[in-house]
Amino acid sequence: MRIYNAREKEIPKNNDKGFAVLALLVGFLFIIRLLFLAATFYFFSIYTNVTGLVRIGKTINVAKGGDFQSALTQAKGGDFIVLEAGAVFKGSFKLPNIAGNDFVTIRSSADPSRLPPPGTRINPEQHVNLLPKIESNVRGEPAILAVKGAHHFRFVGIEFLPTIDGLCNIIQLGSTEEKEIGELQHHIEFDQVYIHGSPVHGQRRGIAANGKFIKIANSHISDIKRKGEESQAIALWATDGPVEIVNNYLEAAAENILFGGAESFLNLAPADCLVSGNHLDKPLKWREEGWLVKNLFEIKHGRRIKVVNNLMTNNWANGQSGTAVLFTTNDDSGKSVIIEDIEFSNNIVRSSPHAVNVKGDNGKGGHRLIIRNNFFEGIGDFDGGGRFMTATDWQGLTIENNTIINTGNITSAYGDPITGFIFRNNIIFENEYGFHGDSMTPGKASIDKYFPASDISFNVIIGGKPSNYSGKNLFVNSIDQIGFVDYKVKNYSLRADSPLRSRGFKGGIIGADLNTAATGEK
Repeated sequence: MRIYNAREKEIPKNNDKGFAVLALLVGFLFIIRLLFLAATFYFFSIYTNVTGLVRIGKTINVAKGGDFQSALTQAKGGDFIVLEAGAVFKGSFKLPNIAGNDFVTIRSSADPSRLPPPGTRINPEQHVNLLPKIESNVRGEPAILAVKGAHHFRFVGIEFLPTIDGLCNIIQLGSTEEKEIGELQHHIEFDQVYIHGSPVHGQRRGIAANGKFIKIANSHISDIKRKGEESQAIALWATDGPVEIVNNYLEAAAENILFGGAESFLNLAPADCLVSGNHLDKPLKWREEGWLVKNLFEIKHGRRIKVVNNLMTNNWANGQSGTAVLFTTNDDSGKSVIIEDIEFSNNIVRSSPHAVNVKGDNGKGGHRLIIRNNFFEGIGDFDGGGRFMTATDWQGLTIENNTIINTGNITSAYGDPITGFIFRNNIIFENEYGFHGDSMTPGKASIDKYFPASDISFNVIIGGKPSNYSGKNLFVNSIDQIGFVDYKVKNYSLRADSPLRSRGFKGGIIGADLNTAATGEK
């Protein structure tokens, strides 16, 4: 038998106890750490899945009555500024020039799972109570102003209220007086935001979207309307792009979207822009309320702009004659005004007195415009003349594979001719005058003067006369001969058995072959 002394007896006993306590403590901390990591992973998985955002910086919480401007000033790239859901933050807030290339994200404190998933348009009726509200309290000043060189700010799930008496811009990016390209605001995004004017005073403009790498997506802009002055949901002129306007509902009286229309110190032309998946609309109740109405979409100055998969509804004569879509080099954009390399395709334009105005008689003119695979429906609605196109002085105009339901002329041309004109594979009504130009008889005489050396072929011209055209076209007496799925309910897609699916240029389809579900109505 071994004999232990007192010291030998104490040490093993105390060590056993100490090691046991230590092991329990380490195990407990390890479990806590695992639970924390699991919860963090779960939360940010849910957060990322719901918002599409990844958090890499700190969170700055701003409660009701808190200092939002201070949060903007102290934020660094990667930070999140979380505004209390439903709270109103009043002021004319300025976005500063931050360091680095990571976004500062301003978002609602609401549970992300209660807001729409990424890529989904905000619905004010469902989500307005979850949105923090930003409101200008300075007359004539915007709620948000991006100062010289401000960059990398993203707003997600925010409501922007009207300015005082609806004056000026709710959101203003830039001053148009920037002296160098490096001073332009850039990388500023608005995602799932709700911007609106006053039902009583309206609003001059939703967003002045000047700058580079600007994105407006999945948002709702409404009640942008004025009496006696123009109004736009989105307007941009002091930028050379790129700018993306994607999957929004945009409601404005004068122009829902406007490119150009004013000068900037740098003489910039909006360029490399995308307008896709939006619904541009004017509520019919506005007809009785006296707001100044002009058109749905206009480019006055711009290069390399794609306008695709949009729905444009309701326009009428008021401040202008009621043309829905304009490509016009107006001199209010400056002496260097130009429009070139524009694509307008896969859109639905519905209910307007007239459809398109193409005008390149100022500055450096208009060049290379493609209007392809669109439905123009209800051209002649609201007591309009139903003209498809007014045109003058353009170089390179292709109008191809469109279905046009018009009640008036195909064209009204004037001034200098349109060169490089292709009008092919379209379905359109001749009506009284068809191709018509100033001081000329309709048909060949007008075409020879205003559309010289043109290609007008493989069209179906309802009610047209072969003697008015030299190209190979098809002439029918009635819309019933086209083979639409059901034109009586405004379904102008061709039936699968329609012969027009193979009678076009090189055996292709005549008219538009458009997936209407992909347009902007959501």
